[in-house]
Amino acid sequence: MKFKRNELSLYIYLVTVVGLALLIIWTVNIDISWETGKAFLFWATLVFIAELFSVSLPYGGSVTLAFPIIYATLITQGPVMGVWVVSCGALTELKKGKNADVKKILFNCGQFTISVSGAWLAYKYTGGMVIRSPDAAHIVPLICAATSYFVLNSFIVSTVVALEKKSSVFDMWSNNFRWAMPNYLAQTPLGFLMAMVYYQISWWAVTFIMFPLFVVYWAYKLYMDMRKEHLSVIQALATAVEARDPYTEKHSQRMANYATETARELGCSIYNAEVIRYAAILHDIGKIGVSDTILSKDDSFSKEDWNKIRRHSTIGGEILSQVGGSFTEVSRIVYHHHERYNGSGYPAKIQGESIPLGSRIIAVVDAYDAMTSHRPYREALSKEKAIKELKKHAGTQFDGKVVEAFLKVLKRDAT
Repeated sequence: MKFKRNELSLYIYLVTVVGLALLIIWTVNIDISWETGKAFLFWATLVFIAELFSVSLPYGGSVTLAFPIIYATLITQGPVMGVWVVSCGALTELKKGKNADVKKILFNCGQFTISVSGAWLAYKYTGGMVIRSPDAAHIVPLICAATSYFVLNSFIVSTVVALEKKSSVFDMWSNNFRWAMPNYLAQTPLGFLMAMVYYQISWWAVTFIMFPLFVVYWAYKLYMDMRKEHLSVIQALATAVEARDPYTEKHSQRMANYATETARELGCSIYNAEVIRYAAILHDIGKIGVSDTILSKDDSFSKEDWNKIRRHSTIGGEILSQVGGSFTEVSRIVYHHHERYNGSGYPAKIQGESIPLGSRIIAVVDAYDAMTSHRPYREALSKEKAIKELKKHAGTQFDGKVVEAFLKVLKRDAT
């Protein structure tokens, strides 16, 4: 399901209004006392600090250290303080000073309040109560509260990111947040431990439990940093290949953008589109095994030259197959990206749906970019002529569905 931009604004407004309405409803039952004030100041300070340590997720949104603290507040203080404490976490946006986004603050207040309210209702109606001692704790309500908070929070954020990126909500949640559920559940005992330590020892003892949370943050951050470095290495390899061929400068970057958008147009998941993006960036890495003399040639290639150049898809596939992991599929896409839909391509001469979708996408995008780029043996074609060529060879050289999707991408980018 695809979404329009105005639906994003409407959704943000709806979440904000519902969340702030719940905040007001809960506040009607507020109990103001010195003890309540001290508890609020303590938990709100911890949440604010925890929210400062955020790690951006691959496709939008972020994870922080705040969940165990929010959880501990909810089960020891109840929903009224819970919604106000969690709302303080939204104030971290103020660290941007004049660039702080008030709408983002209000939206986060709203989505946090909805998540905590849902968690409390799940907790209460499965037999949970405000905990003052271990005897009052029951495992079923505790698990229900943690699960409800995660599901509500992750789906609310997934929806706003999906609307922004014009993706499906479930696809966004599945690829961006699903992996975090075990981590949330693993942090639940830490939140319960905070609650028990708060009442059985003192508030200052709770601060010691913050140290394991910083270890969790470090692990999150390390994973995401490695992922970014992973992509940087991929781009560096592509740049190294392009440096050997002056006529393909920025080719891989254009390829990656077109291929990713076409994959999404065809309904690929975010993860599969990313795999295709990697393959598009690295589709010419096999040219490392082609002589510079051939790549930098100023006149047309001989039959022998073409035979050597055609080996680059095989070489590229073999190189990338050594990496393993998601690159197993990347190597397969790169290996087959010069196959033709009618089976007359190379190196395996497979045809139709037997050719990996990523390879079929790259074949179309690569042909278009090659036709609209200057080469030593010909001038660049106009976009109109290149599109005409793609249509002409749809169903023979290219997959017709991929050509149609790519042309939609071109049309959309032109407006």
